[in-house]
Amino acid sequence: MPNEFHTDIPAAVLASVQAKLDAIKAELGPYLLSLTPEERKTMLRMADKTVAFVSKTADYATNNPAFVPGFVDLAELKQDVAGMTALTSLRQQFEQLALDLDSTVMVAGSEAYGNSLTVYGNVKYLAKNKQPGAQAAYEDLSQRFPGHANAGRKAKAAQP
Repeated sequence: MPNEFHTDIPAAVLASVQAKLDAIKAELGPYLLSLTPEERKTMLRMADKTVAFVSKTADYATNNPAFVPGFVDLAELKQDVAGMTALTSLRQQFEQLALDLDSTVMVAGSEAYGNSLTVYGNVKYLAKNKQPGAQAAYEDLSQRFPGHANAGRKAKAAQP
């Protein structure tokens, strides 16, 4: 696989983006809700056709108050539709950004892991051939190698 991630993101860019994310969270935070996984499972789900259905229903309810049962708060329905409509555009942009960010992390990680496996293989070869310092590096790396049965156990056992 060719090297696709070959740029250093300047610290100033990362800091600027983090500051903007913090500002977005602070500004939107009071209006956002957090659901537990259990709550999410019980929610009605909306898709494109459902959005059109909900919007059209709200229009009919607004123009024909007799259609609205007494226990349905029309003002709340309108507020929910307005909030859904306003936030959907933001959500779509955030989802695309998150997907692109995830893809970039995946590519950088894949390339780093692939190159690390190559270096590890070379260190292993050098250790077998008694290259000075290679045995210590091999032993250290072999304990951290994800495929190794004891990976991370020595470090955990050493901790109080």
